[in-house]
Amino acid sequence: MDQERTLYEKLREDILNGTFDKKEKLTEVKLAKLYEVSRTPIREVLKQLEFEYLVKDGYIYMPSPEDYRDLFEMRILIESHAVEKAVLLFVEEDLEELRGYIKQAKAGDETLTLIANKNFHDKLVRAIRNPFLSETYDRLNSTIYLFSRTVVEKQRAELLDEHERIVQAIEDRDDDAAKELIVFHLQKDLEFTLYYM
Repeated sequence: MDQERTLYEKLREDILNGTFDKKEKLTEVKLAKLYEVSRTPIREVLKQLEFEYLVKDGYIYMPSPEDYRDLFEMRILIESHAVEKAVLLFVEEDLEELRGYIKQAKAGDETLTLIANKNFHDKLVRAIRNPFLSETYDRLNSTIYLFSRTVVEKQRAELLDEHERIVQAIEDRDDDAAKELIVFHLQKDLEFTLYYM
């Protein structure tokens, strides 16, 4: 399982970094040889990447800016619902966990900041407690990773300040403010990343 996870991360990173030609078919045989593994883990990783809209029919999926807007619309709907639930359900321990991720992001290098950013948003989504919505959110993993990497590497202004304001709104039990803040935050991520694509 660990080997598959590492392989998944490596192949996803290589796809996002432009290692493969967009017109090149990603066959199991070719990838197994390249990554020096058997075809079985390659098959599983390709299934996961298809599930996440990164690969389609064996080729790298090339979403248009409009496709990305549609995918982000789904993310915004899920996360705005998540903060509504967080306002109702999160206790001090949950808020401290969120603040811990913000602290890690501020103190860490790009890699740690990316991880802390992912953990922050994943924690919010767990407030939904709906496996069907969570699975839909999981399908956005590669898109979220691509956008998160851009906002971290390009150092989008106010990123972590916005996280802090979201946590404060949850603590204040202000669901209108929390929803408004998460929508604003994600729309800024979207526009910022599309600018660099």
